[in-house]
Amino acid sequence: MLGFLKALPFMAVVLLLAYGAHTFIVGGLNKQVDKLQQQVEMYVAQNVALQTAADMNESTIRSLEEGAKRQIEQIGNLQEQFNVATAQKNEALRIFNDHDITKLAKNKPGLMQPRANKATKSEFDALEELSTDTNENE
Repeated sequence: MLGFLKALPFMAVVLLLAYGAHTFIVGGLNKQVDKLQQQVEMYVAQNVALQTAADMNESTIRSLEEGAKRQIEQIGNLQEQFNVATAQKNEALRIFNDHDITKLAKNKPGLMQPRANKATKSEFDALEELSTDTNENE
């Protein structure tokens, strides 16, 4: 028993050293756990922000796709209108190329002269009406 009492102070020192080492190691691990938890919270916040940005990007992409579809439809409509106008232009050019207006006016003045006079009178009347409206507004 005397041997046990002599070894007791050494055992106490060993136990204190073991407790100190345990506290040091556990404290370091707790600090690492705290750092990791903070990183997890930061990553979760970043994930939420990125998810929000991704949702906004998706809605923007959808609206741009819808706008592109509308533009394609409008371009198709304009192309159809252009084709109709081109056909009308070609028909008018064909008619004018088939008929020599100067020769027709010389050969048949009774046919061309009344039409030209009527168109000229219509234009002069329109100019007169525009100038009358301007004078009345002053």
